[in-house]
Amino acid sequence: MSEVASQQNELIRLTDRPGTDDAPGRDGRTGGRNVRVRVLGRHAPGSLLGHDWLDCEITVTADSVRGQFVTLVTDRHLTQWETALERLGRGAAVRWLDEEHGPELRIEPARPGGLWVTVSDAEESGVTLRVVLSPAPDWLDEQRALLKLVREAYPAEVVELTPGLHAWRGTPVEES
Repeated sequence: MSEVASQQNELIRLTDRPGTDDAPGRDGRTGGRNVRVRVLGRHAPGSLLGHDWLDCEITVTADSVRGQFVTLVTDRHLTQWETALERLGRGAAVRWLDEEHGPELRIEPARPGGLWVTVSDAEESGVTLRVVLSPAPDWLDEQRALLKLVREAYPAEVVELTPGLHAWRGTPVEES
């Protein structure tokens, strides 16, 4: 877990465990396949609308292929990711960022211990990348730890008082 602590801006890190290689004829190589979601920073720091949104980059790497997608992640998305991790722990397939715009992440249990991970950006670029991963046995614990680090680094600082009315958390609200 010491590597987790050094990756404070990484929200998701799904990688092959060391020594994994499903590609025939590549003796001695590690799998090299991974899917990562990295937080680049707050979308609109200091603005009530957009301060708590996080600019993120989804990267898919598989041997000679690499795809990169940019998206926004909200506090609601972080809560949905936490729920998705619970479902994955029960062996269920999940979809995350499953909305009408931007990339979507799908994770499906595969062969024993394996995962199919698909990132689809159908609306924007039309690109879909799918990789099979053989993650380390503690991969779910790692994802939970990364989520906790992101929440600590980027706490929700804006509250929605009523639809369309926002305030900084902890700021007294005047009665009208």
